[in-house]
Amino acid sequence: MLYDEVVIDKTVDKESAHEFLMEATKLATSAQLDDIGDRLGQKYRMFQNILRPDAIGDLQPENIRLLMRHIFFLRRKSGLLLKGNSPEVLQKEFSLLLYGDRPVNERFNRFVTTLSGLNEPLLIALAGELLHYNEPDKYWLWTSWIYDPKTGSGALKMLMQNDVTIEGETVGDKYVAIGRATSAIHQAGMTEGFSRLASGLTGTNIFMACVYAVYMYTVFKVKLSKEFNRILPDLPELARRVLGVQKMEISAYDS
Repeated sequence: MLYDEVVIDKTVDKESAHEFLMEATKLATSAQLDDIGDRLGQKYRMFQNILRPDAIGDLQPENIRLLMRHIFFLRRKSGLLLKGNSPEVLQKEFSLLLYGDRPVNERFNRFVTTLSGLNEPLLIALAGELLHYNEPDKYWLWTSWIYDPKTGSGALKMLMQNDVTIEGETVGDKYVAIGRATSAIHQAGMTEGFSRLASGLTGTNIFMACVYAVYMYTVFKVKLSKEFNRILPDLPELARRVLGVQKMEISAYDS
């Protein structure tokens, strides 16, 4: 689904993408970007081992906590999810999201509207992370730093042509639209070079995290005092944080 045909030249703002890449490579070394790729490799293995079909039916609270500690905005939210839903409900809904036989937009809608304890943006982020890190060649990320539907902002939007919009009647439909835009950026990036920071969609994810970090870095530098700016994380750390790999936990699931 991720690599469905898209019209790249009408979707991607290649000039802006190259400008972001130039700025990112000024603020992060190739070794630092390679390190992010290595950390993401650990994250993929962790998610896939915990969420594999023969294990998800016995998904335990400690597994959910471990996964959520590696998701931006959700590090400290697992208690709310576990309090709002029984283990049986979580096992069922995680399984239906990842392995159900309905189209992904319907599975996405069910997950976001069925679970309790977290608000819609956090459930959207959780669903996107579970889908992508379990099957990275088939699904993609959707978090507010990638695209915030309320403000129309995010890394994805900064890489798209001004007249391109993310539309959908439901959150699931919007997830599919984000997938098409992500595919366009990935395919353009493989041709133009800005998605070659790592193999597969990992390189595009790293690039989009760098885009967001460059944007945040620029905004804070303009708005905040010089004294406060001195305590801002550098670009590699900001990118690691939004990708959920700043504090990787080496576990039995990363093997």
